[in-house]
Amino acid sequence: MGFPSTSYPANSVISFPLSPSPAFLGSSRSAGQGRVGPLRNAGFTLVELVISILVLGILAAVALPIYADYRSAARAAAVKGLGGSVNSAMGIVNSLIAVRGAGTVGKETNITWVTMTDGSQVRVWSGYPDRWCDGIGATQLGMEAPANDGCYLSTAAVKNGQFNFYGYGNGSIPNGDAGWRLEDATDPMYCSVQYTYNGTTPPVVTLNTKGC
Repeated sequence: MGFPSTSYPANSVISFPLSPSPAFLGSSRSAGQGRVGPLRNAGFTLVELVISILVLGILAAVALPIYADYRSAARAAAVKGLGGSVNSAMGIVNSLIAVRGAGTVGKETNITWVTMTDGSQVRVWSGYPDRWCDGIGATQLGMEAPANDGCYLSTAAVKNGQFNFYGYGNGSIPNGDAGWRLEDATDPMYCSVQYTYNGTTPPVVTLNTKGC
């Protein structure tokens, strides 16, 4: 049995469908099958936005006290560090006087000047650093003491690193004693290093941290 022959005109173009028709597949899709719906708009719904705000509020309520405690602890640590340095410097000055003598006589009664190992001079009152920025204040690095004896009897703030120093008789350190305080503390007066000295008994260094 032979196959019927099919002839096409010369130079004719024959085209075939690129995809089969539903009839060729033997089935048809139901209405709407495979139809892609509209895409959802990007962004938050009102409910999602409210939930996000609540979560952020809870996180902030937890984090802020921790951050505040961290800053308070850092300030208290700075006070303790400076207090240790002041105590050490006080002992060094007194030891130098015991070894070298009282130092150069000053203009005021019982006042002498002692030259430290780095060449700086410290005002001394009866064997210990005096209560001004050129006395106990001058024992600390970074003290920006005014020139020409501008410290004596001065209660003005003098910058010393992150602290401010106040001479005796001020209203910034407890009891008006000389000392240093951190101005950014919650209560600067009680975030301070207090230097109590009356010229007759050895000085006392007090660390005030309850206001840090």
